[in-house]
Amino acid sequence: MTTPVSQMTAWQGGKCRVPMWMGGSPSGHCDNIAFGPQYPREYLAELNVRYLLDRPAYCFGPCCPNHGGPAEGAAIIFQDGYTEQGRPMYCAVMPDFINLQESPAGFSGDARRAVANLKTALAAAAGAA
Repeated sequence: MTTPVSQMTAWQGGKCRVPMWMGGSPSGHCDNIAFGPQYPREYLAELNVRYLLDRPAYCFGPCCPNHGGPAEGAAIIFQDGYTEQGRPMYCAVMPDFINLQESPAGFSGDARRAVANLKTALAAAAGAA
């Protein structure tokens, strides 16, 4: 079951917040349905989304799949603190995430590794069930 846009949390989704421009002036936001925040650059590179790699990360909030956000049902990646070296720490969860006690999650200083850790956690949870 899909969560209505009006009931999505900030990290879960809502309307795409990528700014749109017309004639060099601001013209609102994309406003397509978004399912989570924009993926980090290294994860976009793995997905081979070349057109976003040349531009700065400019979506602060939910981001639609057309602008580098997750597709419906895909893993959601968001920053969750910093590593001991001062680099961003990422958390990867599935859209049905409830909390860390009830739902699998993956953590790492590399977004790609966080998703791999999430897949490992999902497999372990499926094996335990």
